[in-house]
Amino acid sequence: MATSSSPAKTRAGDTIEVGVIGSARIDPGDPRYADAERLGRALAAEGWTVVTGGYGGMMGATCAGAAAPRGPTVGLPMSDWKHLTPHESNAELRWAVDYAERIRLLLASDVVVALPGGIGTLSEAAMVWAAAQTEPDAAQLILVGEQWRELRDAIGTGLVVDSDDLALARCVSTVDDVVGAIHQALHRPGNARGARG
Repeated sequence: MATSSSPAKTRAGDTIEVGVIGSARIDPGDPRYADAERLGRALAAEGWTVVTGGYGGMMGATCAGAAAPRGPTVGLPMSDWKHLTPHESNAELRWAVDYAERIRLLLASDVVVALPGGIGTLSEAAMVWAAAQTEPDAAQLILVGEQWRELRDAIGTGLVVDSDDLALARCVSTVDDVVGAIHQALHRPGNARGARG
């Protein structure tokens, strides 16, 4: 693994891309917004490309945090969402024509970090989690915060899953724990279990 002074590389030699998902409804002044900015700066300091949904809230905060030290940033806006404007901190935009394409672009990340969010964030995290369960070299999932840990535990209690399934969704307490968790995920990726009946 390269040091933070040069971009970290995947096995294929490409720069590591870290997807960050979270609520578009959280505004500046909310402590969670400042956390997202701090996360963006930390990811950029590692030389990783930050990929977000491309809009405001937690996405914009993370993107702005990464862009401040000139870290590479990518947004995944939707071409049909004419009522929204992509955040100004996106250095690159990868437009999606529909939600399925947007998820496909997100799944191309090496790791996806889930910050506080709502139904959209939950659905994106679930897709990343499902892909990690069945696809080799899928994005690794990191959930940030006690709410995600409680939800993961509830899934373990209420759905048909086992401890290996739950381990694919790594939980950390705060954004300050994310960089270390990403390094662990990249060194010890989850093992896809393949399709099961």
